[in-house]
Amino acid sequence: MNAIFVTQSGTIKMFHDLALDLQRKMKVSNIGMVVSHRRSVKAFEKQHPDHQLNQFNILSEWNITNSHKHVIVNHELLAKYELDLGVKGFRQALMVDRRISNGKKCTYFQDYKSRFSEHEQLQILQQSLIEVERLFDQVKPDFVVSFICVTLVEYLCNLFAKSRGIKVLNIRPTRIGNYMAFGSDITEPSNFIRDTYFSIPDAKPETPFYEEATKIFNESRASNYVYEGTSISTKFSIPAKVCLYALKAFKAYKVLNMIIVDLRIKYGDLRDNHDPGIIKPLYYEIILKPLLKLQLRKALTKKYLKLTDLTDHNYIFFPLHTEPEKALLVDAPFFTNQIEVIRNISLSLPTNTILIVKDHPKSFGKRPISFYNKILNIPNVRLIDPLLPTAQLVKQCQLVITIAGSVGWEGILHERPVIILGNTPYEFLPNQMVTKISNITDLPNVIADAINNYVFDKESVIRYLIASLTEAVPLNYYSILLSRANVNSRWTLNSDWDSEINKLSKYTELSLVK
Repeated sequence: MNAIFVTQSGTIKMFHDLALDLQRKMKVSNIGMVVSHRRSVKAFEKQHPDHQLNQFNILSEWNITNSHKHVIVNHELLAKYELDLGVKGFRQALMVDRRISNGKKCTYFQDYKSRFSEHEQLQILQQSLIEVERLFDQVKPDFVVSFICVTLVEYLCNLFAKSRGIKVLNIRPTRIGNYMAFGSDITEPSNFIRDTYFSIPDAKPETPFYEEATKIFNESRASNYVYEGTSISTKFSIPAKVCLYALKAFKAYKVLNMIIVDLRIKYGDLRDNHDPGIIKPLYYEIILKPLLKLQLRKALTKKYLKLTDLTDHNYIFFPLHTEPEKALLVDAPFFTNQIEVIRNISLSLPTNTILIVKDHPKSFGKRPISFYNKILNIPNVRLIDPLLPTAQLVKQCQLVITIAGSVGWEGILHERPVIILGNTPYEFLPNQMVTKISNITDLPNVIADAINNYVFDKESVIRYLIASLTEAVPLNYYSILLSRANVNSRWTLNSDWDSEINKLSKYTELSLVK
């Protein structure tokens, strides 16, 4: 049996150890691995000198972007790949990779200007197709394992696997406790959860996982909704944050060392388009972003609708996505312009209703003031403080509209009708609770129907939770396997690296026989 593992900067160690564990348990003989962040790979090799990367077939994404200028674009070859992979074009594949389709600052500041010309993008695309095909031909995988898709090569790996009938196991959060689930595609929903949901005729007390599903349902409605990996907010003032970041920065790195590393990323042995470096992101984080937050607070605070005024309005709630984000780029590629989405919603509202827009807390300080002014220029739209708890806004609204976000799931839990524009984990719940838009021009009628014909179906929600618990695995993915700090990790008691890898390995084995 052979396999390909598609890694990102934070998942290199996890997929390396998972590959070795499956190699021992399942006799996986030929292993391929996609790596996409050169500095992270170098750090992994340095920290783990006994690594086995040299035993794998490696595809390094930085080799493609570093050498793309030598590629002669062959449109006939690209057309052949479109035919072979069963797609009408590769624009969505290119858009998924923010480091190709967006600007150089996009990982830490809103930057829509592509760093590559149209011709350069085609050069990168063509070479990526060739290299991914070569990897698949060399490894001859029986399955491909990946995480949330954020790069061009990841997207292409999914296309090649599907075109060749190779099983894909793409892991993603269920946003239910610490449960992670595989799907056989990079988009939502997980087909495993969906199929199990429809296979459960009724949710009864004797149904497996019924008691746990009911407990999760009740707890989620009674408190602010959190799941493993969600950020823990800190209550520092902005000046205090600046000082904290500055102290950390200059404690962790010497300025000279940071300069040397940045030069290596730009010109030397760490050269990689996927890596924004150290100094510029740090400059934005500890200086520009706090200053922008102060400017935004000063400009917008008086314009925010107050929480106490919510009862005076009939309102529909629209939460903004952070950008760039997989939920937009992969699950809703035709709705990435959120201002135009807001404009279309505003045109569809009854005259006695307003639209309340809340920014994603992670995006506050990353978007320019002009972004918010464009929203405020729409007559029946109001902004609200991004730091307010979402649950309170959901509970009092008439309807939640989300592109592809988890706030829609909160709306379901709090018995509010939900309209979604993109692919979501919960989109197959009954239409009287969740409506997916197929034609944006239908939005006025869909909004009216969603509000007037809403029926809460608790039994279906419990079935969804049962299906998720049945098909997913409790895994401390973000807190332990990705080693992320300041995330909700209340499920990590008695967990360590080896036990989590073992759980993920067993789950992979079970999922391969479904």
